Amino acid sequence: MTAHRAYAEIDVSAIKHNYKYIQSLVPGAKIIAIVKANAYGHGAVKVAEALSEIGCDCYAVACLEEAIQLRTSGIKGDILILGVTPEEDAPDLERYDITQAVTSADYAKALASKANVKVHIKVDTGMSRLGIYCHKNSEVTLAADSASEIFATKGITVKGIFTHFAESDDPASNATDKQYKLFVALCDELKNRGLDVGVRHCCNSAAILRYPQMKLDAVRPGIILYGHSPAPETITDANLTPAMKVCCRVYSVKKLSKGDKVSYGGGYTVPQDMDVAVISIGYADGFSRILSGKVKVKIGGVECPVIGRICMDLCMVDVSALKGVKRGDIAVIFDDCDSVCRLAEIMNTINYEVLCMFRQRVAQVYI
Repeated sequence: MTAHRAYAEIDVSAIKHNYKYIQSLVPGAKIIAIVKANAYGHGAVKVAEALSEIGCDCYAVACLEEAIQLRTSGIKGDILILGVTPEEDAPDLERYDITQAVTSADYAKALASKANVKVHIKVDTGMSRLGIYCHKNSEVTLAADSASEIFATKGITVKGIFTHFAESDDPASNATDKQYKLFVALCDELKNRGLDVGVRHCCNSAAILRYPQMKLDAVRPGIILYGHSPAPETITDANLTPAMKVCCRVYSVKKLSKGDKVSYGGGYTVPQDMDVAVISIGYADGFSRILSGKVKVKIGGVECPVIGRICMDLCMVDVSALKGVKRGDIAVIFDDCDSVCRLAEIMNTINYEVLCMFRQRVAQVYI
Protein backbone atom coordinates (compact mmCIF):
# COMPACT_ATOMS: atom_id res chain seq x y z
CA MET A 1 0.00 0.00 0.00
CA THR A 2 1.48 3.36 -1.04
CA ALA A 3 -1.43 5.80 -0.78
CA HIS A 4 -1.29 6.27 3.00
CA ARG A 5 -4.14 8.30 4.50
CA ALA A 6 -1.69 9.99 6.88
CA TYR A 7 2.06 9.64 6.86
CA ALA A 8 5.31 11.03 8.19
CA GLU A 9 7.89 11.48 5.46
CA ILE A 10 11.34 10.93 6.96
CA ASP A 11 14.41 12.25 5.16
CA VAL A 12 17.18 9.83 6.15
CA SER A 13 19.83 11.99 4.47
CA ALA A 14 18.88 14.88 6.78
CA ILE A 15 19.46 12.71 9.85
CA LYS A 16 22.83 11.62 8.50
CA HIS A 17 23.71 15.25 7.79
CA ASN A 18 22.81 16.26 11.35
CA TYR A 19 24.88 13.40 12.78
CA LYS A 20 27.94 14.48 10.83
CA TYR A 21 27.42 18.10 11.84
CA ILE A 22 27.24 17.07 15.50
CA GLN A 23 30.50 15.19 15.04
CA SER A 24 32.10 18.39 13.75
CA LEU A 25 31.05 20.25 16.90
CA VAL A 26 32.58 17.72 19.29
CA PRO A 27 35.59 16.20 17.46
CA GLY A 28 36.88 13.06 19.08
CA ALA A 29 33.79 12.46 21.19
CA LYS A 30 31.73 9.31 20.76
CA ILE A 31 28.16 9.91 19.59
CA ILE A 32 25.47 8.14 21.59
CA ALA A 33 22.44 8.56 19.33
CA ILE A 34 19.22 9.00 21.30
CA VAL A 35 16.58 6.89 19.57
CA LYS A 36 14.10 6.54 22.44
CA ALA A 37 10.39 7.20 21.86
CA ASN A 38 10.71 5.63 18.41
CA ALA A 39 13.52 8.07 17.59
CA TYR A 40 11.33 11.04 18.49
CA GLY A 41 8.72 9.76 16.06
CA HIS A 42 11.18 9.14 13.23
CA GLY A 43 11.36 5.34 13.55
CA ALA A 44 14.03 3.92 15.85
CA VAL A 45 15.05 0.92 13.76
CA LYS A 46 15.29 2.83 10.47
CA VAL A 47 17.18 5.70 12.12
CA ALA A 48 19.64 3.31 13.79
CA GLU A 49 20.14 1.44 10.52
CA ALA A 50 20.85 4.69 8.68
CA LEU A 51 23.28 5.93 11.34
CA SER A 52 25.11 2.61 11.44
CA GLU A 53 25.87 3.12 7.75
CA ILE A 54 27.93 6.19 8.62
CA GLY A 55 29.72 4.74 11.60
CA CYS A 56 27.42 5.12 14.60
CA ASP A 57 27.81 2.21 17.01
CA CYS A 58 26.07 3.40 20.16
CA TYR A 59 22.39 4.12 20.79
CA ALA A 60 20.35 5.07 23.84
CA VAL A 61 16.73 4.20 24.56
CA ALA A 62 14.31 4.63 27.45
CA CYS A 63 13.34 1.06 28.28
CA LEU A 64 14.02 -2.63 27.72
CA GLU A 65 11.30 -3.02 25.10
CA GLU A 66 12.91 -0.34 22.92
CA ALA A 67 16.33 -1.94 23.35
CA ILE A 68 15.15 -5.41 22.40
CA GLN A 69 13.38 -4.02 19.33
CA LEU A 70 16.68 -2.60 18.09
CA ARG A 71 18.66 -5.72 18.85
CA THR A 72 16.19 -8.17 17.29
CA SER A 73 16.03 -5.93 14.21
CA GLY A 74 19.73 -6.50 13.66
CA ILE A 75 21.20 -3.36 15.22
CA LYS A 76 24.78 -3.99 16.36
CA GLY A 77 26.94 -1.98 18.74
CA ASP A 78 26.12 -0.71 22.21
CA ILE A 79 22.56 -0.08 23.32
CA LEU A 80 22.15 1.85 26.57
CA ILE A 81 18.88 1.91 28.52
CA LEU A 82 18.53 5.30 30.22
CA GLY A 83 15.54 4.30 32.33
CA VAL A 84 15.03 1.50 34.83
CA THR A 85 14.69 -2.19 33.98
CA PRO A 86 13.03 -4.31 36.68
CA GLU A 87 15.54 -6.76 38.16
CA GLU A 88 13.39 -9.72 37.14
CA ASP A 89 14.10 -8.75 33.54
CA ALA A 90 17.87 -8.57 34.07
CA PRO A 91 18.43 -11.89 32.23
CA ASP A 92 17.21 -10.16 29.07
CA LEU A 93 19.88 -7.50 29.49
CA GLU A 94 22.50 -10.24 29.42
CA ARG A 95 20.79 -12.27 26.70
CA TYR A 96 20.56 -9.33 24.29
CA ASP A 97 23.86 -7.72 25.33
CA ILE A 98 22.24 -4.49 26.49
CA THR A 99 23.82 -1.94 28.82
CA GLN A 100 21.72 -0.67 31.72
CA ALA A 101 21.90 2.66 33.55
CA VAL A 102 22.18 2.06 37.29
CA THR A 103 21.05 4.66 39.76
CA SER A 104 22.15 3.19 43.09
CA ALA A 105 24.22 0.43 44.64
CA ASP A 106 21.05 -1.35 45.76
CA TYR A 107 19.71 -1.39 42.21
CA ALA A 108 23.03 -2.72 40.88
CA LYS A 109 22.94 -5.54 43.43
CA ALA A 110 19.36 -6.38 42.51
CA LEU A 111 20.31 -6.67 38.85
CA ALA A 112 23.42 -8.72 39.66
CA SER A 113 21.34 -11.19 41.66
CA LYS A 114 19.62 -12.15 38.41
CA ALA A 115 22.29 -11.81 35.70
CA ASN A 116 25.68 -10.49 34.67
CA VAL A 117 25.02 -6.94 33.51
CA LYS A 118 27.02 -4.18 31.83
CA VAL A 119 26.14 -0.76 33.23
CA HIS A 120 26.65 2.98 33.04
CA ILE A 121 26.41 4.68 36.43
CA LYS A 122 23.87 7.51 36.48
CA VAL A 123 24.65 10.52 38.69
CA ASP A 124 22.09 13.12 39.78
CA THR A 125 24.03 16.40 39.82
CA GLY A 126 20.97 18.66 39.83
CA MET A 127 18.19 17.21 37.69
CA SER A 128 16.64 15.63 40.81
CA ARG A 129 15.53 12.68 38.78
CA LEU A 130 17.34 9.33 38.53
CA GLY A 131 20.87 8.79 39.76
CA ILE A 132 23.29 8.80 42.69
CA TYR A 133 22.65 12.04 44.57
CA CYS A 134 25.47 14.59 44.23
CA HIS A 135 24.20 18.18 44.30
CA LYS A 136 27.04 19.81 46.26
CA ASN A 137 30.82 19.56 46.50
CA SER A 138 30.45 18.24 50.03
CA GLU A 139 28.52 15.26 48.62
CA VAL A 140 31.16 14.10 46.12
CA THR A 141 32.84 11.72 48.56
CA LEU A 142 29.58 10.10 49.60
CA ALA A 143 28.53 9.76 45.95
CA ALA A 144 31.89 8.18 45.19
CA ASP A 145 31.33 5.71 48.00
CA SER A 146 28.01 4.68 46.44
CA ALA A 147 29.58 4.39 42.99
CA SER A 148 32.50 2.38 44.42
CA GLU A 149 29.98 -0.06 45.86
CA ILE A 150 28.59 -0.54 42.36
CA PHE A 151 32.08 -1.26 41.03
CA ALA A 152 32.56 -3.86 43.76
CA THR A 153 29.32 -5.69 42.97
CA LYS A 154 30.01 -9.12 41.50
CA GLY A 155 28.18 -9.57 38.21
CA ILE A 156 28.27 -5.85 37.38
CA THR A 157 30.68 -4.48 34.78
CA VAL A 158 30.91 -0.69 34.71
CA LYS A 159 31.35 0.61 31.17
CA GLY A 160 30.56 4.28 31.70
CA ILE A 161 29.25 7.04 33.91
CA PHE A 162 26.95 9.96 33.08
CA THR A 163 24.79 12.79 34.29
CA HIS A 164 22.02 14.84 32.70
CA PHE A 165 21.89 18.63 32.48
CA ALA A 166 18.65 20.27 33.60
CA GLU A 167 19.11 23.84 32.31
CA SER A 168 21.60 23.71 29.46
CA ASP A 169 19.09 25.46 27.20
CA ASP A 170 18.88 28.52 29.48
CA PRO A 171 21.55 31.16 28.74
CA ALA A 172 20.77 32.96 32.00
CA SER A 173 21.45 29.92 34.17
CA ASN A 174 24.77 28.85 35.67
CA ALA A 175 23.41 25.43 36.64
CA THR A 176 25.13 23.61 33.78
CA ASP A 177 28.57 24.80 34.82
CA LYS A 178 27.83 23.71 38.39
CA GLN A 179 26.58 20.29 37.31
CA TYR A 180 29.56 19.76 35.02
CA LYS A 181 32.10 20.59 37.74
CA LEU A 182 30.39 18.26 40.20
CA PHE A 183 30.35 15.44 37.68
CA VAL A 184 34.01 15.87 36.75
CA ALA A 185 34.95 16.04 40.44
CA LEU A 186 33.15 12.75 41.07
CA CYS A 187 34.81 11.09 38.06
CA ASP A 188 38.22 12.32 39.26
CA GLU A 189 37.56 11.00 42.77
CA LEU A 190 36.72 7.57 41.37
CA LYS A 191 39.86 7.59 39.22
CA ASN A 192 41.90 8.53 42.30
CA ARG A 193 40.48 5.41 43.92
CA GLY A 194 41.86 3.36 41.05
CA LEU A 195 38.50 2.79 39.37
CA ASP A 196 38.07 2.91 35.59
CA VAL A 197 34.86 4.88 35.01
CA GLY A 198 34.81 4.08 31.29
CA VAL A 199 32.96 6.44 28.98
CA ARG A 200 32.04 9.76 30.62
CA HIS A 201 29.11 11.66 29.11
CA CYS A 202 26.94 14.59 30.13
CA CYS A 203 26.08 16.72 27.06
CA ASN A 204 22.53 16.57 25.76
CA SER A 205 21.43 18.43 22.62
CA ALA A 206 21.43 21.89 24.18
CA ALA A 207 24.83 21.36 25.78
CA ILE A 208 26.33 20.11 22.52
CA LEU A 209 25.35 23.42 20.91
CA ARG A 210 26.12 25.72 23.85
CA TYR A 211 28.87 23.92 25.77
CA PRO A 212 30.80 21.72 23.31
CA GLN A 213 33.86 22.08 25.57
CA MET A 214 32.03 19.80 28.04
CA LYS A 215 31.97 16.92 25.57
CA LEU A 216 34.19 14.60 27.68
CA ASP A 217 34.28 11.12 26.08
CA ALA A 218 30.82 11.04 24.52
CA VAL A 219 27.73 13.15 23.89
CA ARG A 220 24.03 12.28 23.67
CA PRO A 221 22.28 14.15 20.84
CA GLY A 222 18.52 13.81 20.81
CA ILE A 223 16.33 16.40 19.14
CA ILE A 224 19.18 17.99 17.17
CA LEU A 225 19.79 14.65 15.51
CA TYR A 226 16.36 15.14 13.91
CA GLY A 227 17.04 18.74 12.91
CA HIS A 228 15.20 20.69 15.60
CA SER A 229 16.37 23.01 18.34
CA PRO A 230 16.14 21.93 21.99
CA ALA A 231 15.01 25.48 22.80
CA PRO A 232 13.90 27.46 19.73
CA GLU A 233 13.56 30.69 21.76
CA THR A 234 17.20 30.70 22.87
CA ILE A 235 19.13 28.29 20.62
CA THR A 236 19.12 28.30 16.84
CA ASP A 237 21.49 26.64 14.41
CA ALA A 238 20.91 26.94 10.68
CA ASN A 239 23.15 23.92 10.06
CA LEU A 240 20.49 21.55 11.38
CA THR A 241 18.10 20.06 8.83
CA PRO A 242 14.59 18.93 9.89
CA ALA A 243 13.98 15.34 8.85
CA MET A 244 10.21 14.91 9.22
CA LYS A 245 7.19 16.11 7.27
CA VAL A 246 3.69 15.01 8.31
CA CYS A 247 1.06 14.81 5.59
CA CYS A 248 -2.42 13.53 4.88
CA ARG A 249 -4.84 13.54 1.96
CA VAL A 250 -7.85 15.48 0.80
CA TYR A 251 -10.80 13.08 0.97
CA SER A 252 -13.43 15.37 -0.52
CA VAL A 253 -14.15 18.99 -1.44
CA LYS A 254 -17.58 20.57 -1.14
CA LYS A 255 -19.22 23.97 -1.26
CA LEU A 256 -20.81 25.17 1.96
CA SER A 257 -23.26 28.04 2.19
CA LYS A 258 -23.17 31.01 4.52
CA GLY A 259 -24.65 30.00 7.85
CA ASP A 260 -23.79 26.29 7.60
CA LYS A 261 -22.44 24.69 10.78
CA VAL A 262 -19.20 22.67 10.72
CA SER A 263 -18.26 19.58 12.76
CA TYR A 264 -19.35 18.39 16.21
CA GLY A 265 -21.21 20.88 18.33
CA GLY A 266 -21.68 23.25 15.41
CA GLY A 267 -19.11 25.55 16.97
CA TYR A 268 -18.05 27.03 13.64
CA THR A 269 -20.52 28.91 11.44
CA VAL A 270 -19.55 29.51 7.82
CA PRO A 271 -19.32 33.32 7.42
CA GLN A 272 -19.81 33.28 3.66
CA ASP A 273 -20.07 30.71 0.86
CA MET A 274 -16.95 28.59 1.22
CA ASP A 275 -15.05 25.71 -0.38
CA VAL A 276 -14.21 23.17 2.31
CA ALA A 277 -11.90 20.17 2.10
CA VAL A 278 -12.17 17.16 4.37
CA ILE A 279 -8.68 15.84 5.14
CA SER A 280 -7.64 12.42 6.41
CA ILE A 281 -6.19 13.12 9.81
CA GLY A 282 -7.69 13.50 13.27
CA TYR A 283 -6.90 13.39 16.94
CA ALA A 284 -6.51 9.58 16.91
CA ASP A 285 -3.57 10.16 14.56
CA GLY A 286 -2.00 12.75 16.85
CA PHE A 287 -3.56 15.89 15.37
CA SER A 288 -4.81 17.09 18.72
CA ARG A 289 -8.34 18.32 19.25
CA ILE A 290 -6.76 21.24 21.12
CA LEU A 291 -5.72 22.60 17.71
CA SER A 292 -9.33 22.92 16.51
CA GLY A 293 -9.87 26.28 14.83
CA LYS A 294 -6.40 27.49 15.79
CA VAL A 295 -4.10 26.05 13.14
CA LYS A 296 -3.53 26.00 9.40
CA VAL A 297 -2.36 23.25 7.07
CA LYS A 298 -0.68 23.69 3.70
CA ILE A 299 -2.29 22.51 0.50
CA GLY A 300 -0.45 23.32 -2.69
CA GLY A 301 1.89 25.50 -0.65
CA VAL A 302 -0.98 27.70 0.58
CA GLU A 303 -1.91 27.88 4.28
CA CYS A 304 -5.53 26.92 4.84
CA PRO A 305 -7.36 27.26 8.19
CA VAL A 306 -8.74 24.23 9.97
CA ILE A 307 -12.38 24.98 10.80
CA GLY A 308 -14.67 23.37 13.34
CA ARG A 309 -13.65 20.69 15.79
CA ILE A 310 -11.01 18.18 14.77
CA CYS A 311 -12.64 14.75 14.67
CA MET A 312 -11.13 11.39 15.57
CA ASP A 313 -10.18 10.54 11.98
CA LEU A 314 -10.87 13.67 9.93
CA CYS A 315 -10.97 17.44 9.99
CA MET A 316 -12.24 20.22 7.77
CA VAL A 317 -10.22 22.94 6.09
CA ASP A 318 -11.24 26.21 4.41
CA VAL A 319 -9.74 26.02 0.90
CA SER A 320 -11.54 29.04 -0.54
CA ALA A 321 -8.20 30.68 -1.29
CA LEU A 322 -7.27 27.86 -3.68
CA LYS A 323 -8.46 26.83 -7.10
CA GLY A 324 -8.88 23.26 -8.21
CA VAL A 325 -8.36 21.40 -4.92
CA LYS A 326 -9.40 17.81 -5.48
CA ARG A 327 -9.63 14.45 -3.79
CA GLY A 328 -6.19 12.90 -3.32
CA ASP A 329 -4.30 16.19 -2.97
CA ILE A 330 -1.73 16.34 -0.17
CA ALA A 331 -2.23 18.43 2.95
CA VAL A 332 0.91 19.16 4.98
CA ILE A 333 0.55 19.39 8.76
CA PHE A 334 4.15 20.49 9.30
CA ASP A 335 7.36 20.40 7.29
CA ASP A 336 9.91 22.64 9.04
CA CYS A 337 11.02 23.91 12.43
CA ASP A 338 8.74 26.93 12.38
CA SER A 339 5.58 24.94 11.68
CA VAL A 340 6.43 22.48 14.45
CA CYS A 341 7.01 25.35 16.86
CA ARG A 342 3.69 26.96 15.91
CA LEU A 343 1.86 23.76 16.79
CA ALA A 344 3.77 23.52 20.06
CA GLU A 345 2.94 27.11 20.99
CA ILE A 346 -0.76 26.63 20.32
CA MET A 347 -0.77 23.47 22.43
CA ASN A 348 1.25 25.13 25.19
CA THR A 349 3.92 22.44 24.91
CA ILE A 350 7.34 21.92 23.30
CA ASN A 351 8.51 20.82 19.87
CA TYR A 352 9.65 17.46 21.32
CA GLU A 353 6.05 16.49 22.02
CA VAL A 354 4.83 17.56 18.58
CA LEU A 355 7.43 15.35 16.87
CA CYS A 356 6.43 12.38 19.02
CA MET A 357 2.65 12.74 18.89
CA PHE A 358 1.99 11.56 15.31
CA ARG A 359 1.95 7.79 15.63
CA GLN A 360 -0.29 4.70 15.50
CA ARG A 361 -2.01 5.07 12.11
CA VAL A 362 0.53 7.56 10.75
CA ALA A 363 2.73 5.56 8.40
CA GLN A 364 6.45 6.28 8.17
CA VAL A 365 7.78 6.76 4.66
CA TYR A 366 11.55 7.02 4.18
CA ILE A 367 13.18 9.01 1.43
